[in-house]
This record gives sequence, C-alpha cells and structure tokens, in this order.
Amino acid sequence: MGVYDLPAQVDYVLRTTGQRAMHFVGISQGGTVFLVMNSMLPHYNAVFKSATLLAPVAYVSNTKSGLAKIIGPVLGTRNYVSKMLEGVEMFSTNKFFKKFLSMTCLENEKPMVCISRLWPVAGYDTRFLNKTLLPDLMANFPAGGSVKQLMHYFQGYVSTRFRQYDYGPERNWLHYQQLEPPEYVLENVSTPVTVFFSENDYIVAPADIWRLLTRLPNVEAVYKVPWKRWNHFDFICGLGVREYIFDNIVLSMNRYEQRRR
Repeated sequence: MGVYDLPAQVDYVLRTTGQRAMHFVGISQGGTVFLVMNSMLPHYNAVFKSATLLAPVAYVSNTKSGLAKIIGPVLGTRNYVSKMLEGVEMFSTNKFFKKFLSMTCLENEKPMVCISRLWPVAGYDTRFLNKTLLPDLMANFPAGGSVKQLMHYFQGYVSTRFRQYDYGPERNWLHYQQLEPPEYVLENVSTPVTVFFSENDYIVAPADIWRLLTRLPNVEAVYKVPWKRWNHFDFICGLGVREYIFDNIVLSMNRYEQRRR
C-alpha cells in the first residue's frame, strides 16, 4: 500500500487537479502507509505541504491489544501456520453479509454484539463511541484485507521494530539481499508532520508514539487528546472528533494556505 497504492492515488490527485502539492491526513494505518511511502520513496515528500497523522501505527511493541498478545507470537513469526495463511483473504464480506451485520445492530436496543466487534481494535472502553452510527459502521466493519497485512503488524510486535515484511532468511535474501528485513528509514520523512495520540489507545501506546517521534526529522506539533478514555476508534468517529480534531485540522490547513498567499 505504501509503495504502490498510495503513490498511485497521489499521482492521480496531482494529475487530475493540476496542483503541485497537497495536505495529507491519515488515521491509523493511513499513517503507516504514509510513513512507508515517504521513507522508501522520499521524492514524494516534496508533494506534501503537511501531514497530520492520527494514532499512526508504526512501532507497536507496547500495544495493549489482546489480539497481538495472543495471536502475535504465532502469526508474527515464520512458522507453518503463518506461511499457510500468508496469501489468505481476511474478513471477506458480500452485500448480503453486510446487510445482516447492519440489521443485527439496528435491531438491538443495547447493541453489545456490535460493540464487541470493535473491542479487539478499540478496547473495552467505548464511552465516546457514536452509537447512532453503529448500523452504518458495522455494515462495513471489518472491511476485509490480507492476512499478510495483519501479520506484518504482528511481526512488528514480536520484533519491536518498524521494518519491512519478514519472509524468513531465504526469501529475505531474494527480496532484500540480506537475511533480516530492513527497517524503514524514517529519517527520510521530511514532510512537516503533526501527530495526535491518546492514552487509552489499545493499538498504539504513547511510548510507541514517542519512539516514532524521536526518529521523524520534521515534527511540527504533537497533541495528546485530553480525554483519558479516548480510544483508537474514536479518531475515526468518536463523539466530538469533528469539533475538537477534524475542524482544527482544516483550520490549520487554511492558515497554512493563507500564509502562503
């Protein structure tokens, strides 16, 4: 995603709009792919005026995620199980299954069944969850992906590093000409970066955020969400996220544009 998909999207936006540069906002994995792209393809730094990363997932060694702690040691290492699942699609859904998931949430007055699907990602504290959006959210969550994608995060948990995918020594040599996968060169990310994080994030612990920040050469601002129960999922649709975070991001972009006039 960071080497092929995101560069293709950026190229399309620049080509279609005729603009030379843009602002970037990424939530969770959106921050991951931005860091990967600009570390591996550093010429893309020139096309970003700024980057705002909300709970960016890079280092995850201090994660509180139960999935990482239970499944990580298996899928985050090279073994028979991880090799078998490497090319498998994860959480594949069709329109009928999506409709079922949405209706299940809609018909429950206390939709704990729906909320429990968020627990592996968001944690068990859902105080800021916008429950009126549950039918729409749950019709599209989980959205699917590759098991290999999930294993890459688990590898980061096991190795405690932010590095490229580990295929095992033999295949690593074919891919990287070295036995261990190379770490992402975060020092290449020269775009001005603003980072938002929270204490109650089950995916990205504050310690991992600070570790990331020490390697980024152009950190413009760092904001810790003041509410102690704000979790990973709240950066997407938590109550108040627009007023307190999204609107301020847009305001910051507008101020940047005004200064450039």
